[in-house]
Amino acid sequence: MLILVIIAVVIVLGIIFVKHVDQRRWQRYQFERDMYFRQHPFQWKGLEQFGLVLNINSHTQKKLINELMLRPRASGYIKKACVQREPECANQHYAIKVMIQDLTIGYLEKKYAELFGESLDQTDFEIGRPIEINAEIIIFEKDDIDVGCRVKLDLPRDPRAARQYLIENQQQQFQEK
Repeated sequence: MLILVIIAVVIVLGIIFVKHVDQRRWQRYQFERDMYFRQHPFQWKGLEQFGLVLNINSHTQKKLINELMLRPRASGYIKKACVQREPECANQHYAIKVMIQDLTIGYLEKKYAELFGESLDQTDFEIGRPIEINAEIIIFEKDDIDVGCRVKLDLPRDPRAARQYLIENQQQQFQEK
């Protein structure tokens, strides 16, 4: 009887150990995947429309201007931005954040984000791979002391066309290599 109890305890401990090892392996995989995605985002080229204006609050505007050390000028600044899907939250299925140099400057409008995310369903974007796009930052003076900015993104006006642009860009990259 004692031998059966010892065997049962060894089996339970073995199962716990295997689950722990598997969980650590999964965490390591997720970390390595996230690092790969960060170093190799999807490249989005060719639109040059800057038709989508991002709504950002005044605090974020000031932070962006200070971080990038931007000054008002006649033409806007073109900077690289990343568009990345956030984990699902309670009130919306797709929350898509926009970052410039690891500074989250805002989120895409809710309806646009839903259609954009649905269009890129079954791609790496869905599991967290960012899309690198161009952003036009226009700095303007609000009054004598205060400045503000407006950010326009190089995304298609119709978010359902995102998948087509992504496929075309990926094919161009493979042809260039």
